Amino acid sequence: MKFRNEKSPEISISAEKQRGNWIFAVSDNGIGIAPEHRERIFEVFQRLHSRAEYPGDGIGLSICKKIVEHQGGRIWVESEAGKGSIFKFSLPATQFVSPNAERSNQAHAGA
Repeated sequence: MKFRNEKSPEISISAEKQRGNWIFAVSDNGIGIAPEHRERIFEVFQRLHSRAEYPGDGIGLSICKKIVEHQGGRIWVESEAGKGSIFKFSLPATQFVSPNAERSNQAHAGA
């Protein structure tokens, strides 16, 4: 929402399972990103604009990248300057069992 033009912001979020991974997509109608900057935006303290234009420190997407990669996924952007962006990230589609659910199952088994 920070990197927007004069249009009202439009954001959509989706997810789909592909080949053992969940692919999440967050798309916007913002200012977009030129192809030569697509990798750079995920590096810490890398800014494409001055602080006078857009506030921030340039760490948000680098934190997202660390989190996603720590979970075994990857993150990328599909964008064109002036036409918005689609930020995508993948996470392995593993079965998750909450520790509380596991304790609850053990309690019922012993009853």
